[in-house]
Formats: sequence, structure tokens, C-alpha cells
Amino acid sequence: MALIEVLAPQMTAYSKQFHTDGDVEWSPYVMFFHPRNYHSTVVSTDSSGFRFSELDRNRYSITSSSELSSARLIAGNSVVFGIGASSDKATIASRMMVHDSRQEPWLNFGGRAFNSAQELILITLYRHMLPKINEIILFSGANNLFLARLPEIHIQEHGAFYNSWRFFDTINGENSFSFSSFFNKRQKYIRPVTYPENTRSLDERIRLAAELTLRHLDGWNALAKDMEAKLTFVLQPVSGWVRNKGCKEEEALLLELNNRPQWTTVQKDVLQNEVCERYASILETGAHSKGISFVNISPALREAANDDQWLFIDHTHLTDEGYDLVARLVLNCTEGKQQMSKMR
Repeated sequence: MALIEVLAPQMTAYSKQFHTDGDVEWSPYVMFFHPRNYHSTVVSTDSSGFRFSELDRNRYSITSSSELSSARLIAGNSVVFGIGASSDKATIASRMMVHDSRQEPWLNFGGRAFNSAQELILITLYRHMLPKINEIILFSGANNLFLARLPEIHIQEHGAFYNSWRFFDTINGENSFSFSSFFNKRQKYIRPVTYPENTRSLDERIRLAAELTLRHLDGWNALAKDMEAKLTFVLQPVSGWVRNKGCKEEEALLLELNNRPQWTTVQKDVLQNEVCERYASILETGAHSKGISFVNISPALREAANDDQWLFIDHTHLTDEGYDLVARLVLNCTEGKQQMSKMR
């Protein structure tokens, strides 16, 4: 039995329907999304595939939000969706409702494995379902940096996306292409997950990821202004950006992860804190030039967490305790308070 199944048994609930190498639910425009009307003790989704946020037995989601007079939105990738959370109550959106004294619920607008282009497309597709949105937190940034390692043919003009190998191989006829088979969510893909080295330097990858992120942030800014909503971009935390060495559970899980021949385990160069500082500096300058608030959450998380506190399940996804601490820090930073002291 893998160590992850022992220390974080809830991860088995995400292993098929919510992993890019599992039973992918193909969707037009965004490429893939979560299964619709999915329900388990760990994760549940609405009729469009958005995860529910929950507080005091009240459940909120995008497709059921029209009855609300107003709400707040946290958007982003799988960290916002809540991969690793033991239940819907443990996601960032749900924990923000616990700690936020304001009355509007927080809606979970996360898309697992999304890049910044997919995040922007998603809001354009589902904006019509939303009530009055007073605030948008865009909690993102890492996937663009990870994906910048892919070959140029996969990046092209608008950035690479997860499952791109599967897409391009099928389109190029290597797997007997047909649209009906490609968009069959039960179709299995057996190509090994191997990625060739590219010649792009780390500096070039940082600049590429920042350029794409800021380009798509323009779209969010225009939408937020039209919606009369406050917009804040929060650069998500990554394990190496928060601390060099985690607690014993983190170290054991990351050791197991790093011994697997997967693409996510060969990103050691971008896990350095120096990369976070360089990347965040470009994003902060760009965001401020657009009049958008910017928060680099990693330094705040580093300051707030105890050394023995179990925050990460892998390099990007968090534990329940990690999600709760991040939720409090996001509220603290976006409300303009002084940085939090150590939390237990």
C-alpha cells in the first residue's frame, strides 16, 4: 500500500475522476472538467461539475447560486477545487466562510489542472449563472510555471495545458482519431507520461509563465470591472516556496512522490524559494500596473505555520489544516490587516 493511502486515505477518492491521468471528463472549450452530479463522502459536484462549498449544513455551488442576492468567488486551479481536502467542508472556499464575518457565501470556481487560459474561459462560460459578485479572489499561478517546461509545439501562442500529449497524439492520428472516442470520458490512454527536456532556460520559463498569467489577468480585470467586483490575484503556495523542509509527514510523502517517474516529480528547479521571489516580483509589478491587488501567499504561510504543522500532501495540494490556514491568510491579506502571527 502506498504511503499516501495510509496518511491521507481521502486521496483515493480523487484518484480516478479528479486526476488528469484518470477517467477524464472531456468538455468543449476548456478541454476537460470535473464529473457532473458526483457525490461521495469526500467530494461532491453540482450539475455543471463545480464543487460545493459548505457551511453549517448549507451548501453552495455555481449552478445553485442564482437564488443568492450576492456572493464572493474564489477561482483558480485544483488547489481552489480542493484536491487533498477530506470533504467539501475543508476546501478554501468553505473555510473562508467559517472565518469571514461577512454574510455572502464563497463559491468554489476551481478547475483541477487548469492553466490561466482555462480559468479565464471558464468564467466567460458560466458568468451568466452567477449572482451579484462582490469580490473575486484568483488563486493561481503555479500551473503556468510547471507547464512552461513542455515543448514549444505544446505551448504555441496560448500556453500548454495538462493532457496536451493526449490531445496532440489523438489529433495527429496516433490513436485512431475520432471526436466521439476522444470525448468519451471512459476512454483509457496508455501512453507513458514522459516529457522530453526542452531548451528553454529557467529564466525563460519564468518570463513565459508570468507573461501568460498577466495576459489572462487582463481578461479577469475587465470582467471584474464590468461586474463591479473587487479583484485580487493570489499567487498560490508551493511546498518549496514555503519552507525547505516540511514536517515528517510531508517529507515522507514527497520522498515517495519524487521516486515516481512522473512529470510532476521533475520540477525541482521551480520548487526553489528563489524562483518564487522572481516569479512573484514580475507578477506583482504587472498586477499593480493594471490596478489589481496582488498577494504572494507563500511568505505569509511560512511565517504563520509551525515547523511541525502538516500543510502539504504533495508539492501543491494541501491538507485540511493547510487549507484552513491558507483560507485565514487570504482573508487577512485581502482585508488589509497586519500579517497574522503564528497559528495553531
